[in-house]
Amino acid sequence: MAFSTMLKQLREERHLSQKDISEYLGITRQAVASYENGKREPDYDTLRKLADYFSVSIDYLLGRANSRDLNALTIAGNIELIRGNMTYKEMAEDIGRKVGALIFPEMLELYAKGERMPFSGSIKILARYARVRDSFFYSHNTPLTYEKEQELYKMEVEQSKSNDNLENSPPGLEYMENGLKEWVMNEKNYEYIKLAKEIYESGLPVAVLKPLIESIKGSKK
Repeated sequence: MAFSTMLKQLREERHLSQKDISEYLGITRQAVASYENGKREPDYDTLRKLADYFSVSIDYLLGRANSRDLNALTIAGNIELIRGNMTYKEMAEDIGRKVGALIFPEMLELYAKGERMPFSGSIKILARYARVRDSFFYSHNTPLTYEKEQELYKMEVEQSKSNDNLENSPPGLEYMENGLKEWVMNEKNYEYIKLAKEIYESGLPVAVLKPLIESIKGSKK
């Protein structure tokens, strides 16, 4: 769709007059009429103001994108960044293998060209596949920022798993310090825990053992 037709359509959708647009742009009504008749082309600053006014992208105004959502083109660029050299079919199959979810190649292509705005569920699938947060798709990214985002995502996932393990710890451990709790729950330390139980059952006070432990530590040094 040509710019002239798009401008008129957006204006009429909002029940605005050419005078309303001219007052916003600070130009004459005749100039707006010229835009809509295709007799005059706007400069970049005018295009930017119109895009902001109608909450659409400049590409949509110029008929280069079918989705008027401002985020569609940003998301499209990030999908292309993630896709790399894969075809849309290869990417769809890779998503299926790694995430266990289905996004048709045809839909991926529409998303990647900015012609369709992905549903929030599709964004979540793409985020899990790319190992990034959902918010990644709503800002411009480069290969470098993509790599940094993946590192941040990995740290958050590991932290989340650690918190889940602590929250699901056996009764009685909830009052321990996190470091001690993690040590107790580590299966590699099982023999030490068994020994501590034997010492406890023998009735030996902790105060008696501490000097012995310090002595052993000193001899190792």
